[in-house]
Amino acid sequence: MCFFCKGTLEEGFTTHTAEIGESIVIIKGVPCLKCDQCGEVSYTGVVYKRLESIIDTLQDNQMEVVITKYPKVA
Repeated sequence: MCFFCKGTLEEGFTTHTAEIGESIVIIKGVPCLKCDQCGEVSYTGVVYKRLESIIDTLQDNQMEVVITKYPKVA
């Protein structure tokens, strides 16, 4: 059940974006739970920890924008 609108959460995929200092990290194809009413996205604990790990790995990169796919790095 969605925390915001109480809608139904459905399994799907999303694009996660994070800003780290001067860099932007975009991770495509991230597994998520998405509300069928308001579109709010949430992640399981496993996915959230993996996203943190991916971002930590990429933050040392000197690129301004990094785009990657979740399945390729997960």
